[in-house]
Amino acid sequence: MEGAVVREEVRMYSVPLEDGRVRELITWYVRALQRAVGTIWDSIEWRYDFKSYRRGRRGKVRVPILPKDSEFKRSLRDALMGENPYAKHWVDAVIRTAYGIMESWRKRYLRGRARKRKPRVRRRFARCKVTLMRVDYKRRLIRITLRPGESVEVSYANSWFSKRVEGWRVGEVILKDDRVLIPFKRVRIYAPERIIGWDCNELEITGFSPDIGFVHVDLRPLVSARITYQGKRSKRPRSRGEGF
Repeated sequence: MEGAVVREEVRMYSVPLEDGRVRELITWYVRALQRAVGTIWDSIEWRYDFKSYRRGRRGKVRVPILPKDSEFKRSLRDALMGENPYAKHWVDAVIRTAYGIMESWRKRYLRGRARKRKPRVRRRFARCKVTLMRVDYKRRLIRITLRPGESVEVSYANSWFSKRVEGWRVGEVILKDDRVLIPFKRVRIYAPERIIGWDCNELEITGFSPDIGFVHVDLRPLVSARITYQGKRSKRPRSRGEGF
């Protein structure tokens, strides 16, 4: 379809789950995740660069380069597998989450929003890969593999949101101590009736369409509110529970 726009929609819902095996898995997962983050951190290569990573500031900056070669990842996987009592794909899930945490830290560090300090995993969770899941859409049941031959079942058949996600696909779930977070996804195709070109800067958004002409959106009130609340947030003491 000419001019069509493909858009992925995501909805996240929570389902209660009380299972001691899941809590044990999360305990192992968090420890393995912190170990993976530490291993990646110790292998960072620091290089000097002169690009402008921070708005309004240009100069010599030490840029962290994360190790991503196959040999390093294989070594990391082998090290984590030595203490893994669960299915092998859980180690792959740990490594991918660890790289996600480090990439997030790297972006914030280059923007001046994070210190040169190893990230710490403070929240208890376990992100499940699709390869560890089997979804029965007719029964609205998710079977999650823990160990070879051992799994836990999560049903959303009688949930209040079940009708809202009919025809949607289940994404990678997140296990918590007392619940499961389930993302539902679907792809929709839109055919826009008319197209508007937009230009954006810090203070204004300007659009133009041959049908309606120019459209101006003043962003100064939003910028003012953002600065005000950032100032209030910077003065608020950081609690111990905040972190990844």
